[in-house]
Amino acid sequence: MPIYEYLCKDCGIRFEVSQSMSDMPIQLCRACNGSVRRIISGGSGFILKNSGSVPAFRPRCGKNQTCCGSDMPCETPHCEEGE
Repeated sequence: MPIYEYLCKDCGIRFEVSQSMSDMPIQLCRACNGSVRRIISGGSGFILKNSGSVPAFRPRCGKNQTCCGSDMPCETPHCEEGE
């Protein structure tokens, strides 16, 4: 669920609420019951990290290097599932 940030127009407090996208926006401040407005924040974006179990880069078989560490390259270059 997304986290929305709100700002109270009366007391100036900022707070975050985890809400479904279909939920109605919060109307009242939790501290003073004043009116609030939802703030558009930068968000976290999309970050893709390597889990560490599989190297981020694995060479393909070729003349100079192999994908599996063998001394001799495969006759038919291949890639692993998901590449």
